[in-house]
Amino acid sequence: MFLERSERWQAVAFTAILIAAIAGLYATTLMLQPAPVTPSVVHSATLDVRGASWTIQYRPETTTNNTAFDLLREASVRLGFPLGYVPYAIPKGIFVTSINGTTNGDGGSYWQYWVNGMYGTVAADHAVLHDGDAVLWTFSVPQEG
Repeated sequence: MFLERSERWQAVAFTAILIAAIAGLYATTLMLQPAPVTPSVVHSATLDVRGASWTIQYRPETTTNNTAFDLLREASVRLGFPLGYVPYAIPKGIFVTSINGTTNGDGGSYWQYWVNGMYGTVAADHAVLHDGDAVLWTFSVPQEG
C-alpha cells in the first residue's frame, strides 16, 4: 500500500514538473519573439532581385512598406511578378520560398537578402528599412554562419 502511494505521488510530481517545464519553455519562446515593426515612411529605398538568369529593379520614391520583405512584396504587386512565402509563428517571421518563378532548393540555392551590403540575420519582415537603404535579394547557395 505504501509503495502504491509513493508511485502515485511520483507520477503526480513528474506530471506537475513536466507541465511547469513546458509552460516555462512556451513563455520563454514568446518573450524571445521579435517585436512588431512600426510602420513608417521610407524615402529612396532601392530593391534589386537577382535570379539565376534575370534581374528585377524597383525604385520607389516613397513607401510605407518599411521592411525588406514588404518592399519585395510591394514590388511584386506593382511590377506583376509572383512571390511565394510562408509565415511562421515560432519564431515569428516570413520565409521567402520563390520569386518570379524561381523556387528555393533549385540547384542547392535559396533566396537570401542583404540590406546595405549586410547579410540578413532576421526574418525579412523584421529587417526595418530607413531612407536610402538598398535591399538586395539573390538566389544563391546559403551563407555559412
